[in-house]
Amino acid sequence: MASGGRLSPQSPRGPRAAAPALGAAPGPQSPRQPFGPAPLPLQCDRGGPLDERRLVAHLQLALGREARLWRGGHPQVAGPVEIRHTVRELVLWLLEVKNIFHFSQTTFNLALTTFSRLLVSLKMRERILQRVMITSLRLAAKVNEEEELIPRVKDFLKHYGSGYSPNELLRMELAILDKLHWDLYIGTPLDFLTIFHALLVLGWPHVVELLPQRNPSLHVASLTRQLQHCMAGHQLLQFKGSTLALVIITLELERLMPDWCTPISDLLKKAQVSTEQLSHCKELVEQHLRSL
Repeated sequence: MASGGRLSPQSPRGPRAAAPALGAAPGPQSPRQPFGPAPLPLQCDRGGPLDERRLVAHLQLALGREARLWRGGHPQVAGPVEIRHTVRELVLWLLEVKNIFHFSQTTFNLALTTFSRLLVSLKMRERILQRVMITSLRLAAKVNEEEELIPRVKDFLKHYGSGYSPNELLRMELAILDKLHWDLYIGTPLDFLTIFHALLVLGWPHVVELLPQRNPSLHVASLTRQLQHCMAGHQLLQFKGSTLALVIITLELERLMPDWCTPISDLLKKAQVSTEQLSHCKELVEQHLRSL
């Protein structure tokens, strides 16, 4: 990271040296496992099958990470407004490109969240946006995927960024990690969507009867696609992931059941989201989803 809040992958040093840091002392940085803890699967945790108490504990953990790391705002890209369209196209490209390495949706969502965190905190030029995006994906894979499933750098670049060298990718990895203080794992919108959905099904079991094929997993997959497309909207970067996920759930409940106010009010309290925040975000999400 260069001073002045810009992301700069350029470095005369080798790929294993430290990236230039804001206010950091010069010198090599020893390799370490970045990122912080990944979440436990929501079907169960170390205490057994999840009940409402354990789900709320997961929610509180995710809210704590979000409160600590989230910085809302609008993209700080250096250049004309048209760059926002480039950001949108990059997000949609990542979601649509063939997933030959079988990365999980958790990985893609962490990549999008990392990319969003950088957009609102740094001024980035259009020419490096794609490199930041694919580097965010590789870092997310290192967090979430089994080590043996993480592709070699050359294989990864052949599919996602054939115009970049391994050294360029590694330098960008270090630049991103330096800016985010080696702490990638924030509570992501998908974490919240999954928790909210599980709380909804536990608290209001009759909702399952209203779901397509009565299958909660398929329903979450459908909502995940909506959520990820919303992450391409620059106006929605001003909202926390918890708020965005709750809006997706709210819109779906409005469609499925007439008495949606009661479960949403309960989730609002648990998520510590105000009705004003929800309403503002909901309006923008509806606009964004209509444009798809």
